[in-house]
Amino acid sequence: MNKTLLLIICDFLLLSLLALARFEAPDDEQSEMEVLPKDPMQAQEDIIEVLKLSLEMEEASNENMAASLKETQDSLQQTQDNLQDTQDSLENREEELQLTQEEREALAKAKEQLEATLKERIAVLKRTQEEVEKQNALIEEQRLESEKKLREMTTLQKELRDQHKAISEAEMREAELAEARKAAEQQAQTLDTQLQLAEAESRLVRENLEHVKTEISIMRDDNQRLQEHASQLATQLTEGVNAQTERLTQIAEEVRSAQPRNANQIFSDVVGSGVTLEVRFQKLNRRGGNEARVIVRPVVVSDGQALRAVFNWDDLDISENDLRNQSINLRGNIRLGRRTYPLTTFEFLSIDTRILAVPLDNSWVNFIESEPFYIAADPLKFPQAVLVDLRNNGYGDTRFNIDPRTPDYFRIDSRFMNRLMGDFAPRESSVMFSKSGEFLGVMVNKEYAALIDNFVSARTVTLGRSDTLKQFQDAYTLMVNRVRRLPSDAR
Repeated sequence: MNKTLLLIICDFLLLSLLALARFEAPDDEQSEMEVLPKDPMQAQEDIIEVLKLSLEMEEASNENMAASLKETQDSLQQTQDNLQDTQDSLENREEELQLTQEEREALAKAKEQLEATLKERIAVLKRTQEEVEKQNALIEEQRLESEKKLREMTTLQKELRDQHKAISEAEMREAELAEARKAAEQQAQTLDTQLQLAEAESRLVRENLEHVKTEISIMRDDNQRLQEHASQLATQLTEGVNAQTERLTQIAEEVRSAQPRNANQIFSDVVGSGVTLEVRFQKLNRRGGNEARVIVRPVVVSDGQALRAVFNWDDLDISENDLRNQSINLRGNIRLGRRTYPLTTFEFLSIDTRILAVPLDNSWVNFIESEPFYIAADPLKFPQAVLVDLRNNGYGDTRFNIDPRTPDYFRIDSRFMNRLMGDFAPRESSVMFSKSGEFLGVMVNKEYAALIDNFVSARTVTLGRSDTLKQFQDAYTLMVNRVRRLPSDAR
């Protein structure tokens, strides 16, 4: 037999024996390892450590077996190469070749046994690993249970401490109450003695009071009778005075309303109010834009509750082209004599949207130099009216009538116009007053005046907002549409 081949076979057999060998510890060490500690948790941890050590040894053994198998395969491959090289020389040695074939079969059987042993060890290793995982799960469950019991024990200890503390506080409170009870009993005895003395004194005082009360009661009855009589006389006198005052006020009002006021007085009150509106805006023209400043002289009107400065849209001198200017920047002021307030609101009246009103605060009445005009309660009481043109400072008397086609408008009869002052003729924005001095309305053209009997707003425009221009455009569109629906004479 070839020496090289014999050495290879011996090496393979040696490696196989080493792989199949089990190195077990002596009986003394094994008996010592089997001794368990008294603590079950420590015993479980030791078992886990032993299992982990056994697992590591199995893994190392498996690795050694795999390495041995790899070396054996390499040796077999080298042997095959050598056999291939020496095939020609071995043809003449059939007996040796037959022996080599048997050895190879023996090696193959040894290899199969080695692989079977390896699979068996891997299976044992897996079972051991599963047992270790079960033991770990069991240990984790026991650990959680121990923690839970520890928390419950801590809670119970805290509650016990709180109860002890509450008992101690209750005992201290009981002792304090006992001391306080003793002090209260002593004080009660003292008060009882004082009370007996006070009762004796109070009996004497009550006897004196009874006598005094009897005398006071007699005097009170006399005073009450006198007061009732005086009150009756005062009530009767007050009622008579109030009734006489109301009657005199009614008579004065009836006399005042029945007697027409002088047109000169009405004109003087209108122009003497000292109320003006200053409106500023960017006006467009062919040369570009420039700031326009318009002074509006409104008439101050009251409905008994609210106060308004009333004027015509044409007084603002804002054209449709100006409302297309995105940078119009409309703003203004309200001037009451020497006082100035910001102009914030325009109201387009629902009666006729060509009539505008600016709300005034009722507290400003004291700053207005003349008394406000009131809305006429009976606008048809007098057949004539007074027209005032605040632009040209003219005024005059005129007759008016109601047109059935336009019941909310007065028709001015300019043929009987009595001009009293200035270059005056009926025109839009002229203000119309009753002969009693009450406010009737505003001229919307040269022939018709809108009857204003309330301040209901159809549109309200607020200055100084981002959508002020949009509000003005909407109000102007509403005004144009409503005017178009009117009869042609009232447009």
